[in-house]
Amino acid sequence: MCFGTPWGISLDGLLASVLWHRHKAAAAARGEVLTYDPLAVPEDLELPLARCEAGQPWHWMCTFAHTVPTTPYPEPRMRSSRTDHADLQRLSPSVPSTVSDARGHYRKRLIPAAATITATATWRAVGDPGKITELLAEVTDIGKYRTSGEGRVTAWTIEPAPGDDVWSAGHEHHPGVLGRSTPAPCVADRPDIVHGGRSRIAVRAPYAHPSRHADAAYLPAPDEAQR
Repeated sequence: MCFGTPWGISLDGLLASVLWHRHKAAAAARGEVLTYDPLAVPEDLELPLARCEAGQPWHWMCTFAHTVPTTPYPEPRMRSSRTDHADLQRLSPSVPSTVSDARGHYRKRLIPAAATITATATWRAVGDPGKITELLAEVTDIGKYRTSGEGRVTAWTIEPAPGDDVWSAGHEHHPGVLGRSTPAPCVADRPDIVHGGRSRIAVRAPYAHPSRHADAAYLPAPDEAQR
């Protein structure tokens, strides 16, 4: 799996992506085009997860992916990027007859990608197991560079754990180790929890939107603390 962050993929992001694709398909069937407006505050898709409102903004009670890598370090992979000449024609009224792939601003580039080699990824959550299973059945690949074969999912396994502490199940990989980005008030009474520092960061999907950011939030614990 290739991650764009030092921690794993969020479960609420995976579930929300399935609902968003369903909304787009339904709009297409009506002859409409559903687009994402970065300037508008996105609606919260109704996920089969419990909400934690101990801090603002509120967040879904689920962790990011916990992996046990089979190699000491992520494996470097190289991806190539080439300028789309057809896009240049659409974007500019005047394009040179030849655009070089070997030099200049539009040259071909090699992009490094770090892949985590692991057999399993594990999430904890508080929610409806049946509905979570239904949504995850449509997720066949996770992470970055999925079209290149990274992050292929072979199977999903949902294991109910009714005896787990509710707060822990929605926030920790295992007791005492923070497994997701969390607003400061949510962990105020847990001073000994292991985490990855504090920063301004999003706490629920869509994670790229500023409205989901919380100041001085706690980051997930690093991999070595999770093992």
